[in-house]
Amino acid sequence: MLNKKIPLASYLFTRLRQAGTKHLYGVPGDFSLKALDHVPRAGLRFVGCCNELNAAYAADGYARAQRHHLKSGLGALITTYGVGELSAANAVAGSYAEHLPVVHIVGTPSQKTSQVSNTSFHGKRPHLRIHHTLDDSRIGVYREIAEKFSVAQLDLAKTKPEEVPAQVDRVLSQALYHSRPVYIELPADAVEIPISPDALDSPVLQEPSLSNQVDAIETKHKAENLLQKLYATKKPLILVDRGDGTEILRDEINNFVRKSGIPTVSLPSGASMVDNAIPNYFGVYSGSVGTVDLTSAVKSADLVLAFGCQFSDTQTLGWTALPERDAMIIFGRHHIDHEKANVRQILVDAIDGLDEQRLPKQDTSSWGNFRLVTPRDLDPNGLINQDNFYTRIGPYLQANDTIILANSTPIIGGRDFVLQQSSHLIASGMWFSIGHMLPAALGVAQAKASQDSGGRTILLIGDGSLQMTAQEISTIIHKRVNMTIFIINNSGYTYERYIHGLDEEYNDVAPWNYSAAPQFFGSPDGYPILSRTVRTWKDVDSVLNSDGFLTGKGLTLVDVVMDRYDISTKSRKLFEFIGKQLK
Repeated sequence: MLNKKIPLASYLFTRLRQAGTKHLYGVPGDFSLKALDHVPRAGLRFVGCCNELNAAYAADGYARAQRHHLKSGLGALITTYGVGELSAANAVAGSYAEHLPVVHIVGTPSQKTSQVSNTSFHGKRPHLRIHHTLDDSRIGVYREIAEKFSVAQLDLAKTKPEEVPAQVDRVLSQALYHSRPVYIELPADAVEIPISPDALDSPVLQEPSLSNQVDAIETKHKAENLLQKLYATKKPLILVDRGDGTEILRDEINNFVRKSGIPTVSLPSGASMVDNAIPNYFGVYSGSVGTVDLTSAVKSADLVLAFGCQFSDTQTLGWTALPERDAMIIFGRHHIDHEKANVRQILVDAIDGLDEQRLPKQDTSSWGNFRLVTPRDLDPNGLINQDNFYTRIGPYLQANDTIILANSTPIIGGRDFVLQQSSHLIASGMWFSIGHMLPAALGVAQAKASQDSGGRTILLIGDGSLQMTAQEISTIIHKRVNMTIFIINNSGYTYERYIHGLDEEYNDVAPWNYSAAPQFFGSPDGYPILSRTVRTWKDVDSVLNSDGFLTGKGLTLVDVVMDRYDISTKSRKLFEFIGKQLK
């Protein structure tokens, strides 16, 4: 590359694109406006969202789709200083908790303005204040907050121009390596600082110096040690989730599961980590509330290989549905039981060296077959209920679909879907912020479109969750995103009703006319929209057989009306358990 210097913002955004994103989500703010001029010049597309929280959720969803389909990449977000970044903080913290690489760029006050604000006049206390501060001189206080849920930070106000390329690469590499957010402060007057573009000729390192930290001989020894432990067991089990960035090891995990034949289950948020067609995969493990209760089998396993497991109380029935800790070997992407390890290469070496004949043969005849759940014959004019709704949808799922389960009743109803080839199911395993998944679906759909990975984006969301972030339907329409949204309309927070306050007003939500949303949000010509309210199974079947749903083109928005007290039989037990935990 010719050594013609380029503006700092152009360098940063170009490096973002090279690190694996084509979209930048955000809300314009005074301190970030000049930087936004450089977004299209760097080959990125800015997606303006209705608020910063939604933008951060969208970046989270984008990162999920990138990591699942491409085994790399990240999400990106830009906000203004103070008011904007704090609005996004909930979502960024969620990305940290659920191991998503999101780059949060914050447009900050100019260095000159910051200096004036902190200057004392004639020995007196500084009295000039910058807007968006806390009416004091703590200009860096928001950075201190962000440090709690980011793995690396960069203040470009304190970075020499010649150091910018290395420092930008440092934070991007940390985001990719740790699969967690990073935080970059971009002062308004640093946007145009000339930067050498030479480093743009080299790729961003995704796994910095890992090969130097763990040598090949040690890795082969760990693989052999793992195999010897497996050969010595009688009832081994593999338990899979998507925490700690292990999604990029999905191919290696599946190859190991397939070749070993070891019985395998997943936690709810890892439902699409294992190919559902592998015979020794037995579906989602949800303890006594699962389609098949595998608690006894899991508890009696004498060796459990746990990959990326997020053992939250919510995923494990208050930690009652856990394997025995002494039987577990816990794998992250770069560690085994907190000891640094090249897990990808260990799996490759273990697959190569595996002698299937030395593994124990287990009787799994009592484990059931989660694939055999079929829809019941229902009265076409009968009212829709939770027990049958998800099994009704299941047969209509296609290869390459992405199914997104919002943090409400869908996260329970949809976890036992039988997924087709290369499908992706997204469900929270740790953060569980209601409202998260609607904007996240925007990011997912745009990432899938940029990857040309095929398949539909299908969101199932409760009415309470949707009302948290419903404005982003307007962005979905404005950007002509392909998506199907099923709104479970049961007049409030049914999940919470059965935890506490069954008939309390605080668990109600306002009655919206959901099917009118596309018209309200300005549906454009040439963008196909199907908006329907359904109350009976006949209505549901009509939608499931519509061109809009079958092709996934345009927006299909379905208001699924259910009784305010209707919950699935299995979930009733779960909610009662959660309610007892509050006492």
